[in-house]
Amino acid sequence: MSIHEHERAHPGGERELRVALLLTAAMMVIEAVVGWMSGSLALLADAGHMLTDTSALALSLFAAWFSTRPATPEKSYGYYRTEILAALANGVALWLIVIWIYVRALSRFAHPITLQTGPLLAVAVLGLSVNLFVGVMLMGKRSASLNVQSAWLNVMSDALGSIGVIIAALAIRWFGWTIADPIASMVIGVLIAANSWNLVKQSLNVLLEGTPSHVDMREVTQAMRTVPGVCEVHDVHLWTITTGMDAMSGHVIVEDVGRSADILERLNALLTQRFGITHTTFQLEPRSHQPG
Repeated sequence: MSIHEHERAHPGGERELRVALLLTAAMMVIEAVVGWMSGSLALLADAGHMLTDTSALALSLFAAWFSTRPATPEKSYGYYRTEILAALANGVALWLIVIWIYVRALSRFAHPITLQTGPLLAVAVLGLSVNLFVGVMLMGKRSASLNVQSAWLNVMSDALGSIGVIIAALAIRWFGWTIADPIASMVIGVLIAANSWNLVKQSLNVLLEGTPSHVDMREVTQAMRTVPGVCEVHDVHLWTITTGMDAMSGHVIVEDVGRSADILERLNALLTQRFGITHTTFQLEPRSHQPG
């Protein structure tokens, strides 16, 4: 039994994920050490946030590697979906982070504390620099992989966290507003929740075999009907295997089944060039066939 190989047009961004993992892990250690030595709960909390991101990046890197395993008789599409599962897990992890941020913020409203703003500002600025560098590095790859996009969102959530820490530290230093810390945390939580919702929605659409959001099914079937020799198209299904790899199946009624090879070639050329659909499976039927 031969297994059809499915290949994606774009790389998964493994090198960028490795660099992001190393930088994020190093920043996490720095924040934890400085936070412990200075007694800054904010830095220790942000180190915990970065621990979550480090775990998410490690999961993303593992999924990017695992998804390249070849197809088998038991897994005929290979392991591409591990990227989508990792993206979904990361999206849910972001929601859990938001819940934790709000619990912590409400606690700070009730029991405000005085922070040592010097170490807090220095490490927050360093953390922001690292996150922005990693974010720019991953930005070019995130459109090619939902998995890399989830890692990028994690890094950007850290960048927002660093900005919030900087603003809160300055407000505390200049005006003594200890309430600035929980307010900044809650604003950051809203931004993270909005981004993670889009990620979870896209992941679930792929896992539920939904039509890709960038493709209009009616436009696709109408274009197929314009191919010479095609009479009708029915029972069409369009789904995403993983980011950058859309698949399609359907029944095509043709005038002359003797021209099947030519019609299939024209259909595949149309779908690849116009819609980016690279994997198709069609059943060609004679004009006398009545779809049930």
